[in-house]
Amino acid sequence: MWMGRSVRAAMWLSLIEPGPVVTEFERKVFEDGMKMDLSAADEETAEMFTNIYLKNYKQIFQSLGQSAEDVAEHTVKIILAENPPFRHQTNTLYTPMTTLKYADPNGDLPIDIFYKMVFHHDKIFSASLNFIKLLRWRSRKSFDLGKPSQ
Repeated sequence: MWMGRSVRAAMWLSLIEPGPVVTEFERKVFEDGMKMDLSAADEETAEMFTNIYLKNYKQIFQSLGQSAEDVAEHTVKIILAENPPFRHQTNTLYTPMTTLKYADPNGDLPIDIFYKMVFHHDKIFSASLNFIKLLRWRSRKSFDLGKPSQ
């Protein structure tokens, strides 16, 4: 019988939640959607896909999306952390949507809110996304001012 020391391994599990990530794949999906032949679809479906889904898809990724490199940097920080959190969001702009997910275990609340934002309050939704995009642009611009030019 082997009489060795008992070995205890500590394991951590972290859920990394990025939200929308801008990648070549995402760009290709959008471009293919723009070129899609909708002649076989009924007029209402084609109009909703083009003027609601694709328009909002583009705005969401432009306003809330982050690069794969940003997600990778967050992932490395979590892996190297001495005491990593159970959940980590890489994109604080996406926090309201994930908060809705936690508030409603069956998942109806975030879907209902998103539906209402897109179909009932589309002008406010669009203005909010444009405002977020402006704030992100201004913060990057002011951050870049301190860097030496190359």
